[in-house]
Amino acid sequence: MKKKSDITIGEYLKISFWAIKISWSISKSATIFSLLCEILRSLRGIVDTYVVAKLIDILLGMISNDGAKVADLIPFLLILLAVDIFFSGVSELRGYAARTMRRLSSSYLNKMEYEKINYLRVQTLEYPHVANALQKVNDWLGIVTDVGNSVVRIIAAFVKIFVTGVIILKVVPLVIPLILATSVVFYLQRRYFFKKEFDWNTNDEHLTRRRRANWMAGELSDPKTVGEVSITGAYKFLDKKFTDFFNYYNSGLVKIAKQDSVSGFLVSILSNVVIFVGYIQVFQLFLAKTITLGNTTFYMGAVSSFYDAVETFFAEFVAYRDFVLKAKDVYAFFKFEPVISDGEYKLPRLDTPANIELKNISFHYPNNDIEILKDFSLSIKSGEKVAIVGENGAGKSTLVKLLARIYDPQEGEILINGKDLKEIKIDDWYKNLGVLFQDFNFYGELDAKENVYIGKSMKPMDMQKVKEAAESADADAFIEKYPEKYDTVMSERFKGGIQP
Repeated sequence: MKKKSDITIGEYLKISFWAIKISWSISKSATIFSLLCEILRSLRGIVDTYVVAKLIDILLGMISNDGAKVADLIPFLLILLAVDIFFSGVSELRGYAARTMRRLSSSYLNKMEYEKINYLRVQTLEYPHVANALQKVNDWLGIVTDVGNSVVRIIAAFVKIFVTGVIILKVVPLVIPLILATSVVFYLQRRYFFKKEFDWNTNDEHLTRRRRANWMAGELSDPKTVGEVSITGAYKFLDKKFTDFFNYYNSGLVKIAKQDSVSGFLVSILSNVVIFVGYIQVFQLFLAKTITLGNTTFYMGAVSSFYDAVETFFAEFVAYRDFVLKAKDVYAFFKFEPVISDGEYKLPRLDTPANIELKNISFHYPNNDIEILKDFSLSIKSGEKVAIVGENGAGKSTLVKLLARIYDPQEGEILINGKDLKEIKIDDWYKNLGVLFQDFNFYGELDAKENVYIGKSMKPMDMQKVKEAAESADADAFIEKYPEKYDTVMSERFKGGIQP
């Protein structure tokens, strides 16, 4: 049986290309600079060591020369200065690319998310597996760009392995397999604890309970619900449920972190021993007068850099695997298709209200098998005014949502002028529909005119029509009393705004 944390090579490639494509769409220049600068930055240590090593040999040569002057060192010092300036520029360019990507990615990814949510529509989002996937998107959407960054660091580490490996292969070849073997142990240790933490985070029970706990936190921090929470005395109850869950949840994460740190320390001891063996080999060459003191310094640096590159490669690959596993859930969400498909029939704007007929409708919500409507039929003639009366839970609001095609019935059909509602393009139907739900949307971040306009925002705003709509709803008079009239923001949480 395939485990949740299993992932194929094909999935690695598919998700990686998807993530890199997103980074490329966010900023092409930042993506290119990140790759080039990361590769160059990874080589700075070995380049600096090489320049210093040559400088040491030159200094030793000057000591034996009575006529040596400091001026003789100036060309080499200028080279060292030029190297430092070059890599400082690389570092700044890399920082610029990282800041650019970070600043642009937030709004880009947010737009990706809300576009997908609107595309899927309510009925799809209410399925538990989709709701859980959306929770993972909220948790890990930012990881999408981390996948691309991790790929860049892996490439840079590989280049560094190749360069430093070629250098030490000539003088201390024995140390290469030792370092590789030690790094495999390091990789397995890191992979084990990354997987353990990932499984703890993505456990279905934990995920569901975390969603519920976060919902409670929202109710305890939302000004709209704080009043009722205080009046009913629900604060302590909700606070306890939230605290109890996260005490349990976080204690598990802390336990994993402790085990990871202890085992990581033991692996690092082994790593230091291997590097020490490499140093001994280099010292033997120096004592045998095979290499100079400067070259000794260089090869010691090369051994250290090779180990650092191999360790970084494996560490980044573990992190990359973790990023891809999390991005896999995000990727899966963006591949969902709506359970309600749009129709093909273009409904014109109607001059008179449509004839509406519901024939043998049966409906239950996606996450519940209890039928709200069963074999229900209703006919509403053009222009007819109908009031639907019933007790709470009888299906009045549900009936309106079916007519608005927020949901589709499991059985039966809804006819609009004899045409099945499922065959009509949704946006065309909405142009002929006006709905005010019991739990209607109110946009506190918008001003008064925008709150009126948003009801029919397909066309450019016409202030005259906005005022006419407000007048027809008996809203114009009190809007005109607001401090900024129609330009007043509809929430006291913004400067100059008011609570309607």
